[in-house]
Amino acid sequence: MAAAMKFCYYAPKKQARRTLSSSISENHIEEFKRRFRRSGSLGVPFFPEEDMHTLKRQLTIDEDEEDGQPIVTVIIKTSRSSDSLTKMLASIPIGTRVKHMESRDSQHGSANHIEVLMELELDGSLRPADVVDQLKKKGLAVDEINHTVNPKNASQMSDPGSNDALAGCPWFPKSIYDLDICAKKVIMYGSGLEADHPGFKDEEYRKRRMMFADIALNYKQGDPIPRIAYTEREIKTWGIIYRKLRELHRHYACQEFLDNFELLEKHCGYSENNIPQLEDICKFLKMKTGFRVRPVAGYLSARDFLAGLAFRVFNCTQYVRHHADPFYTPEPDTVHELMGHMALFADPDFAQFSQEIGLASLGASEQDLCKLATLYFFSIEFGLCSGGAEPHIDEYGRPNYKIYGAGLLSSAGELQHAVGQDGNTPELLRFDPDRVVQQECLITTFQTAYFYTRNFEEAQQKLRMFTNSMNRPFVVRYNAYTESIEVLNNKRSLMLAVNSLRSDINLLSTALHNIL
Repeated sequence: MAAAMKFCYYAPKKQARRTLSSSISENHIEEFKRRFRRSGSLGVPFFPEEDMHTLKRQLTIDEDEEDGQPIVTVIIKTSRSSDSLTKMLASIPIGTRVKHMESRDSQHGSANHIEVLMELELDGSLRPADVVDQLKKKGLAVDEINHTVNPKNASQMSDPGSNDALAGCPWFPKSIYDLDICAKKVIMYGSGLEADHPGFKDEEYRKRRMMFADIALNYKQGDPIPRIAYTEREIKTWGIIYRKLRELHRHYACQEFLDNFELLEKHCGYSENNIPQLEDICKFLKMKTGFRVRPVAGYLSARDFLAGLAFRVFNCTQYVRHHADPFYTPEPDTVHELMGHMALFADPDFAQFSQEIGLASLGASEQDLCKLATLYFFSIEFGLCSGGAEPHIDEYGRPNYKIYGAGLLSSAGELQHAVGQDGNTPELLRFDPDRVVQQECLITTFQTAYFYTRNFEEAQQKLRMFTNSMNRPFVVRYNAYTESIEVLNNKRSLMLAVNSLRSDINLLSTALHNIL
């Protein structure tokens, strides 16, 4: 988490950026909170990563009593002289260890000053506030940026660098095992719950969340996914939601979802009395479409989340929302992902559509990434389809669309809103990427407009046309044999790709000859 924040803070940007002083205003933070939450389900956060990190550090609560490694991140402004740097290092309180340190030119001072970012691990009874106070008492100009708790024994994330050396673009995973880096760059997890989170004052729930975070952050790609012994209360919460959603699914979900959900019930233990295990779902999806799931501790940035789809890997939480309000969650949880996403990852067309969004995100500019995230939002999360033809009109005079978006299929309230069952009539528009990217992704309220296509193939074709216009100086291809990304930016890489496809082309040619 801290490493991801570090890249954001120091990444050079040509356009103007929010300063720390302006971003910590009460109104600004409240706006972040509104954009983070929504009723019933939540997909990828679709706003700049620096905003997410600002939100995280402003809403982090006192976690010192949680089981894990406390870390405080500070920025110290000092002069460039060796004496000043020596004094700064000598002022670090006993009981702290320097986890990371880097410097840059001062953003708000003379040319004779620098700013030093330090991540400090705390031992014993030291509190982040104590460390900051002691540094200030030594005469240092200190600003606390963040304090948090890393789950005990969590794996350390290796630092890949912020730019890709080959393509001169933002770093992206080249091997499926690089997803271990992406999945650990979690924005919020564990006990870092907001004061208005349903589980904020529930100590048992907070400890439970830290257990799930510890499992996810220690997971390595390719390992069996640890099985969870869910509590009676968690199963009861799951059952309440399961019964309501299955009733709505039968009336409004697309046929591909219904067919594959029945297979999940048959092969993966889906029922109102049992929360399925990710390992069972992973094996099932691998046989159906090559998709896999891996546990994640909480929010990922849009870039890291979409990168997983490029490898046909879906980052999935294992924790259950708080029992106090079964039909509300301020964050993605396993109910949203198992009830909303999993069935359609077993459909070949939908799996291909999802992967192509992921591939388009690799190395994309921030502007293009934002557009892709919006396309994801209004398709995979909130998409509708007409089943191959224009929808017919039901007895109430409403177009009878079917739903494939996971955000709708996992949220009873918004599903009923989207189909007009609650008396409202949201706007239903044809899925046109140029139009979709202009639509605001509403996080705190139901959407005012939804987009539909005839089927997944139509959405896929329109996505391909859109990605062809993206400003990316190379093309990527997923090699399923090596489970790696190939960058097609020179003659040799193109020839290798052609040779690998030649056998399949010959097979298709022979098959066409036999059929025709």
